[in-house]
Amino acid sequence: MQSRREVQRERSRGTSKRMIRDLLILIILIFLVGWSIYAVGNHPKAEAERQATTIAKRYANLKTRTDFYIYNRENTYYTVAGKNNKGQKILVIVPQKNGSVRIVKQSTGLTEQQALAQVKSNEHPKKVLKAVPGIFNDKVVWEVTYLNSKGNLCYDLINFKTGSYVQQINNL
Repeated sequence: MQSRREVQRERSRGTSKRMIRDLLILIILIFLVGWSIYAVGNHPKAEAERQATTIAKRYANLKTRTDFYIYNRENTYYTVAGKNNKGQKILVIVPQKNGSVRIVKQSTGLTEQQALAQVKSNEHPKKVLKAVPGIFNDKVVWEVTYLNSKGNLCYDLINFKTGSYVQQINNL
């Protein structure tokens, strides 16, 4: 016959095992819910990236993709950066809705690093958030988004070919 202590120890071990099992199930559930939310939230971007890359391969002979950008102003544009079958660095700018696909050789204009350097030199931002290529007033531009020294949001549009400022929106 078991003593009262032995019975309590066995119950205690059973309770510990159940608690560990329940904790593991809870952790797995939290992970699955988090992953599901991320996957559902990221699906439109992933789908846009896939479609833009397919168009870039078809229209610009894109062989290797290095970057993907989303530009939102009056219209939304998806840009795929990479190299074509001749080894040239290109940007393929695809409108979200109606419009024509633009293929731009990166050697004919500013690189992302040059656009960023220009804004850093002229505006002295506290933090640069992003630089994306897009179309503004039917011209290819780099949109550089940053926080100025006061922490306010700013947008600079820089002409891709000339490097001149097209538009500046400060202190939002």
